[in-house]
Amino acid sequence: MAQKTVFITGCSEGGIGDALAKSFHKKGMRVFASARNLAKVQHLKEMGLDVVQLDVADGDSIREAVETVKAATGGTLDFLVNNSGLGYSVPLLDSDVSVAKKMFDVNVFGVVTVTQAFAPLLIASKGTIINIGSVLGKMPLPWQGYYNASKAAVALITDQMRIELSPWGVRAILVNTGAIRTKFFDNLANTPVLPEGSLYYPAKDVIEPALAGAGVEKNAMDVNSYAEAVVNNATRSSPKKHLWIGGAALLTWLASTFGWSTIWDLLLPSFINLPAITNKIRTAEKVE
Repeated sequence: MAQKTVFITGCSEGGIGDALAKSFHKKGMRVFASARNLAKVQHLKEMGLDVVQLDVADGDSIREAVETVKAATGGTLDFLVNNSGLGYSVPLLDSDVSVAKKMFDVNVFGVVTVTQAFAPLLIASKGTIINIGSVLGKMPLPWQGYYNASKAAVALITDQMRIELSPWGVRAILVNTGAIRTKFFDNLANTPVLPEGSLYYPAKDVIEPALAGAGVEKNAMDVNSYAEAVVNNATRSSPKKHLWIGGAALLTWLASTFGWSTIWDLLLPSFINLPAITNKIRTAEKVE
């Protein structure tokens, strides 16, 4: 039996893509692990994985990656994992739409353009697309509005892919990812802060820790256990089309499945300490 192949975007060390690459490798597959900066996947190369430079927002970079895989596999690919993603933590009132557009270029349009480019290889092997989504696509977690919207788009796009590519036997799986312990926030180039002119500035001591990920890893799932579950599902004869996994995944599934969307109006204010934020803002307004 020919060795199965998988291409994964966003495999920088310490993240979800890194863990997925290792897990697929343990399954005996040939793994093409990609990243914008090859130095961040050097450890995977040393483990025997193929590493590929890829910027999912750059058409030339995508085409070069496809040609690399095509030459190595003879024109087939069994699994494509769209994992690359950017975060953007900021209140919507303070957001910069140009930054949000760059995030959508990676989180949403990158998923489509990479899939378009690899489609002939996937069709040749009746392969599987795995899009790494987020429970935040179903949950209005404050200060993450644009990111949440990008993941909501990925969820719908995955369902679209599954239907539109079914004539060729290509599958599409959405992984609704909950809280996972990774180096995501540790690897941020700059710690998110509120601009001084923000209407929320009086509550910066409450909000800024949340922007930097404080509390996110409470009840979070180990990234290697997460990766193993994702790979095990993908390699089943009948994989789940929507895999819910990680911290808060079960609660989010219940809320979205049974129409309990109003539960977020009850739970999220307490989670972000909204009463304290409101009090600080109103106190500052009275002083003015």
